[in-house]
Formats: sequence, structure tokens, C-alpha cells
Amino acid sequence: MRRNRINRCKPLLGTYVDVSIEADLDDEQLLDLSIDAFEAITRVHDTLGFHNPDSELSDVNRWAQSGSAEPIAISEDLRRVMELALNLSAASDGLFDVTVAPRLVQQGSLPHVHRDAILSGAGNWQDVTLSDEGLSFRAPVLIDLGGIAKGYAVDQAIARIAANKMHVDINVNVNAGGDLYLSNWQEECVGVRYPDELNRHYDMPMLAPALATSACYFSEQDSVMIHPGSGEALVRGYSVSVFAEHCMLADALTKLAFLNPGDSSVVRQFNGRAFLLDSQNGLLEL
Repeated sequence: MRRNRINRCKPLLGTYVDVSIEADLDDEQLLDLSIDAFEAITRVHDTLGFHNPDSELSDVNRWAQSGSAEPIAISEDLRRVMELALNLSAASDGLFDVTVAPRLVQQGSLPHVHRDAILSGAGNWQDVTLSDEGLSFRAPVLIDLGGIAKGYAVDQAIARIAANKMHVDINVNVNAGGDLYLSNWQEECVGVRYPDELNRHYDMPMLAPALATSACYFSEQDSVMIHPGSGEALVRGYSVSVFAEHCMLADALTKLAFLNPGDSSVVRQFNGRAFLLDSQNGLLEL
């Protein structure tokens, strides 16, 4: 059978998700694999979305606002994402903080779906505990996983296809709005847009299977990037790209590198490689 390929795109995760699969399979088999990939992404979209009042994350946020000291049981998806998020918070002294949601709501970057939520004087990542029983809270918080869950969704799509066990060589590319995973990444290049010249790209060689990029491409006055310490809404004239073994890790590490490009110690601690791109200086490894 000749090498065959399918390319599909769907609106998910607040962006467009492209799935490309190439293998010695027929059209129906490739379509089934792409359906599997999108099912995995949709599961994460429905489970971990802040915007959806019926998501598991919204249930957790309501519990976190209730004042109960008892833990709330959580899914394996939420556990995996929160485990990495809290590890990164500890390693970065809170520079990565998924409890920044109240400031994003106040800024207008997130909807006020939790009308009874405390949006001022709330806690931070140190008030969140992950245990075998689930998540518990020492102070009211609101969690937003927008800086990490998209990469996790990409990883889950890749894992779902790998678990299919068709016993053929399958080449998979998944791109969720700049969170990219290439199964055959060696000797591949990707084009990263300059943040202030959207029609201009820098051709960057892939250095690992996963790549994520953070930048304020479409923002001049407001930004969805909030500094957890100062609460400042950041608009910067550069982009930051991070290579890592998994897309969830690359996605999260771009936030740290964007917020503090002068210190890439945490990126290196988690075996990532970070690069800053701007029109004046070109590409610079951090």
C-alpha cells in the first residue's frame, strides 16, 4: 500500500487545531485515527476549560470558592496538569501560577462565569494542595489552565494515536495554535512569526518533538499574559519559543520564559530550550 496522508482542522481550545497523519493506511483508517485524536483533544477541552461553567475545572473552582477545607476528587487529566503546574510554581517561586485567573477576569481576558467568585484578595498557588484525595484549598482561588492545558491536549492526541497499535509507521503532526508536536521531528523546520511583522517568519529547526510559542501577536493595549507578582498586563515586542519532550511542558515553560527572559534556569531545569525572537536582534537562545 502506498503512503497515504490526511489533514484535518477543527476549532478547539480557543484556537484552530490541525491534525496531520501519514502512514501506509487507507483513507478510512486514517480518518479513524484523526477522529481518535480529536476525541482526545475534545475531552481535554470539555474537562479543563475555564469558559465552560459545566467543565470539571469550573466544578473545582466553585469548590475552591466555597471555603470547604475538604479535598475535591479530580480526574486523571486534571491531576496530571495540576501536578506539573504546581511543580513549576514551586520551581519558579510563583512566577508560573494558574491561580492568576481573578486578574484575567478583572482585565476582561476571561469571562466572569463564576459570579460569586472572590476577585480581590484571593489566594495563590501556595494555597492549593494536590494529594491522593484530590485538590484542597487554604484560601479562595480561581484556577485557569490556559497556559498549560492546550499543550496537554496535544500530548493526549499523540498518545491516543500511539495507543491504537496498528503496527505501522505513523507520522503525526498536531498544531494547536502554536503548540506543536511532530512525531518525526528530526531534520524538520518550522516557521515562527515575528510578533511585530505577522507576515514574516523565522525558519527554526526542530530541536525536540514539541515546540510552543508565546507572544502578544494580536494585542496592542491589553494582554492575556499577567505577571503573577505585580499583576501587570504584559505587552512585549518579542516572542518566546520553547522546545521540550512534551507539549504540555513546552507550553508552560514558554510562559516562564516570556515573563522573565533574563533567567532561563527553570527552563533548563526541566530540560527545555528557550529562544527569544524579535525584529531587531533576530533569534537569541535564552
